[in-house]
Amino acid sequence: MRRFQPQNELPHEDPDGFTKQELLDASGLSSKTFDLIRKAARIKGPGHGGLDWVFSLEDLKVLVHRAESGSFTERGDPAARAWRAMLEERGVKLDRRKG
Repeated sequence: MRRFQPQNELPHEDPDGFTKQELLDASGLSSKTFDLIRKAARIKGPGHGGLDWVFSLEDLKVLVHRAESGSFTERGDPAARAWRAMLEERGVKLDRRKG
């Protein structure tokens, strides 16, 4: 942790969540593309880098839906499939969003 790091930049503590590194490894996305999808989904994340940042299961559900929609479908569909598999391993099943 950086000295005087603002409270809102501390990694979330969610034992059921996934780190940014785990999500990047599973999806094959670059950090930049991941952050574009995350910001479009309006999910809070690390200010810079932050591969240890933990995203909750709820965060990941929103990321999946955002990755499958809009301008992210080309790069986002493979990532969404990988993230869905991660959720299913934890017993979370998502319906595919229409539109």
